[in-house]
Amino acid sequence: MFVANQSRCTDTGPLARYRVFHTSDAAEARDRVAGIYCPHELRITGPDRNRVDTSMSHVRVGNVSVNRLLYGPEVNIDVGYLGSFALVMMPMTGSAEVTCGDQRIRTSAATAAVISPTLPFFQTIEAGCDQIMIQVDRDAIERTCAQHLGHDLRQPLQFAVDLDMSDHRSQGWPALVSYLLAMIDGDAIPLSAPLLATSFEHMVVATLLYAQPHNHSDELRQAPRSIAPGHVKRVEEFISEHAGEPLTVASLATYAGVSASALYAGFRNFRQTTPMAHLRNVRLQKVHDDLRQAGSGSAITVTDVAFKWGFAHLSHFTAHYKRKFGELPSDTLRKHA
Repeated sequence: MFVANQSRCTDTGPLARYRVFHTSDAAEARDRVAGIYCPHELRITGPDRNRVDTSMSHVRVGNVSVNRLLYGPEVNIDVGYLGSFALVMMPMTGSAEVTCGDQRIRTSAATAAVISPTLPFFQTIEAGCDQIMIQVDRDAIERTCAQHLGHDLRQPLQFAVDLDMSDHRSQGWPALVSYLLAMIDGDAIPLSAPLLATSFEHMVVATLLYAQPHNHSDELRQAPRSIAPGHVKRVEEFISEHAGEPLTVASLATYAGVSASALYAGFRNFRQTTPMAHLRNVRLQKVHDDLRQAGSGSAITVTDVAFKWGFAHLSHFTAHYKRKFGELPSDTLRKHA
């Protein structure tokens, strides 16, 4: 398992000086945890269902946060879907029964749980279970995975739930967690420095992608492909900069200075997609970004944004969006409005 000072008292041990709250009120505990993670249902299984002994520590570095959470009594937590982030839950003491999608495991100091953003998630945390939790923004981890693959993800990233923490010498993730906790608690490195924050984030994301099995693991572990020809890269850059304009295969081929068949072959052989499918994925990402940036009280609608980025057939657009992001565009808008 990862190395940590396993004190059951959150006044000492890992992340103790980063504690953000301690409360005996169940409603406050639920709301404070939701403010860091996401809304959820919290039910206490003991005789007093209004009282807890909950403490939480929280350190955010870029698109990653490192947390420590102890509820006190046994609790049931129904999240639904995390949606915007993946979560790795690692008990230092105690255990929890975790259900994610169709997988169910019991966590302990030797077995952590990895919760995927697009799978339903429910857990029962036993009394006294003291956990380290690492939260990774979904956009960051899927973007990194796509960069390593060399093409956009065709399915949302979904991890195996159980993660072996029993031998930090052979398992990259436990060793990384021990290092991160030592680095944060030692305060020897200023994590607020942009360069260090970026390195911290990439180390966490890349290690999780390669250490934990998921639905893109086999492809990710294949030998790197040959470098894509220049005309493919030029077209990708052009699409990124001009995604809101009317583009066709002919116009893209003309811009690249190659035939349409050569352009198709380049995308098929080096990106495992087509130029127009790549354009669609870029536009879907633009829609996703616009919906996430919609402020409270905004009059923006999904239809407006879809039309803005060239999606005239809303049913087809919705199907492609859900396949790429694991949720409906209306869900994205509602969560960020």
